[in-house]
Amino acid sequence: MSARLYLDAPSLVYRAFFALPVTIVDAGGQSVNAVRGFMEMVTRLIVDRRPESIVAVFDHDFRPALRVKAYPGYKAERPEDPPELPPQFDILTDVLEAAGIERVEAPELEADDALATLMARKESSEIAAVVTGDRDLLALVRDPDIRLLYPVRGVSELAEFDEAGVEEKFGVPPRLYADFATLRGDPSDGLPGVAGIGPVRAAKLLDQYGSVDGILENLDGLPPKQAAVFEAARVYLRVMRTVVGLVTDAELRSTGVHPPDPDRLERLARERNLGSSAARLSQALSGDR
Repeated sequence: MSARLYLDAPSLVYRAFFALPVTIVDAGGQSVNAVRGFMEMVTRLIVDRRPESIVAVFDHDFRPALRVKAYPGYKAERPEDPPELPPQFDILTDVLEAAGIERVEAPELEADDALATLMARKESSEIAAVVTGDRDLLALVRDPDIRLLYPVRGVSELAEFDEAGVEEKFGVPPRLYADFATLRGDPSDGLPGVAGIGPVRAAKLLDQYGSVDGILENLDGLPPKQAAVFEAARVYLRVMRTVVGLVTDAELRSTGVHPPDPDRLERLARERNLGSSAARLSQALSGDR
């Protein structure tokens, strides 16, 4: 059995950005706090987890047209990124290339869809761990070969989820997590959910009826007011299949697997003020730590 780490790069980059001050800059005044923080996270994961390989998965479009067409409110109210952040993705691309870490994205789609497709295509003999701060990816968890690692304190403390862990924490198995998220809603994505249905009620309804479709097929078994709420939400629930559901057959673009280039990484460290973060990453990649 092999072991591979799949990084939800946008999720980890945002965590790194807000964990470190934007006053960490290169000679040109460009903030590099997110890059350095991401490098430290990867180093810690390598040292602690000793994976056989790492794949960093990125958004191609954080607000894909297919989801916006289905529900225009999807992520519509998200604030703009701080101006110091977007340029750092280009720097990070150079760092990952020099580090020999494979990068993957799905054209016109989100990192979540690329990760879902990678999990659908991987060999069953491969043990995979998805590192993400996005709970929607709990839907990918599968025993015995797919775990989710959720940062609690950076990546120095990770909550590890298998199927039993997902059900214990949220009251539903991973295969029903998308339905659970649909009912509960997600304000950060502009998704209101079903009125009056919180996480506890959502889990109970899914346990009783097996799915969102099962609930809609059995409205006569619900209290009249609740049945009326679900009846009014039929269209919303239908479009959420596209909005919340993950694409598992996406086209993928990958840089492929290639050896690290320590000299190039060292040059980037000097040019971009990446300091000892680059040295520690090189050491971890070479197995010296």
